[in-house]
Amino acid sequence: MLSRLLLPAALALGAVVAACGPSQTERVTAAQLCPKALRVQDAASLTRFKPGRGRDATDTLVQASLSDIAVTCGTRRERVDVDIAFEVRVAEGPALAKATPDRKVALEYFVAIIDPQHQILTRRTFNADFQFTGNRTKLQSKEELSQRIPLSSPNTGGGYQIAVGFVMTPDEVEFNRRGTARR
Repeated sequence: MLSRLLLPAALALGAVVAACGPSQTERVTAAQLCPKALRVQDAASLTRFKPGRGRDATDTLVQASLSDIAVTCGTRRERVDVDIAFEVRVAEGPALAKATPDRKVALEYFVAIIDPQHQILTRRTFNADFQFTGNRTKLQSKEELSQRIPLSSPNTGGGYQIAVGFVMTPDEVEFNRRGTARR
């Protein structure tokens, strides 16, 4: 008898708790308010060569790539607080140990915020340092950053983009473009 009384009460409580959560419309709206993350195509991977004219595999100091970009955000009335996380993966090239006996590599990457009109609002540069030791020839790091985007209207966050890429020389960008054309 007690179980017959408790079951309807439990079902009623479950319905009340479910009603307290966000509706499907609210969840979609919150997702739409979060900026989209993208890797800049010509700057998402990097092949760095030793100084000089050589550009074959034996001249490679390091190869790096950006992956697994994830964005989470919280919206406020006049801003979006964005947390960005991604991985930088690095592989040692044959020329690194000869060029730098300590096998250290310092890479720079940028994070840019782009508004709905495709204008760059901010662009910040960050460092990722790696040191290869022993027989390790591949390393990775997880980079985590927070950005605050002021909004002119509370419903415009989803129109923004966050672009991530390596800071590269013109020759490195050209190498990427030639590689893309061959694929």
